[in-house]
Amino acid sequence: MMKLLIWAVTGFLALLWTGAAAMLAAAVNWLAASSADPAIRGAQAMAQWPLPDWLAVWLPPGVIEPLKASISELLGSVVAATSWIAPMLGWLSPLVWIVWGLVLALMLVLAGGAHLLVGRSKPRLAA
Repeated sequence: MMKLLIWAVTGFLALLWTGAAAMLAAAVNWLAASSADPAIRGAQAMAQWPLPDWLAVWLPPGVIEPLKASISELLGSVVAATSWIAPMLGWLSPLVWIVWGLVLALMLVLAGGAHLLVGRSKPRLAA
């Protein structure tokens, strides 16, 4: 039972890690494909988007405007950074997947080690 739990948790963490790496690689590819002018227009358009209704329910009214301002500032910083990051973006996406593979391999090695350790432990009899 414990071995199954080890591999189930490892599989779940691997799925989360894969999703995060895919989103990061997609964001890097998007930045690499966009030039500065469309990115600036996109950032300005995103700053004007209204927050979803479900999010407005959970946030106090005084937090919404500063949150929108922070998102706009973050997008502006990303756009400003694309000029000096642009030469690196070509190899950044493959680097994301290399790091993904290394971390996934480490996760599998740790899960395999835990599997072996659980297999070597003596079963305890219930009294």
